[in-house]
Amino acid sequence: MKPTFEAYTVALPWYEREDFHRLWDLAHDRDQMPADYEEWHRNAVAVMNAWLARGRALEIVTIRPDDFLAWLEERSLPNTAEMRRQYVEELARHCHDVA
Repeated sequence: MKPTFEAYTVALPWYEREDFHRLWDLAHDRDQMPADYEEWHRNAVAVMNAWLARGRALEIVTIRPDDFLAWLEERSLPNTAEMRRQYVEELARHCHDVA
């Protein structure tokens, strides 16, 4: 049986520099996130390299503040790392369902 895309791909949230501070300000778990974009970026690259070293494919999904906050509001969810993960996984799945 051939493995599915989902079986070996990890969806990772990505923040553009211009969106980072707004998303950080609104995060409920910002005490667990770097407040500095450069530090966040270094950490994100390290995480990507670790997944790639394990042989996993990555799908980088950019979180846009307005879309993400609307998604949270529709579901009455907090802005946490777990919700950001779920959001990018949903976007990645939807993208592949459409393709």
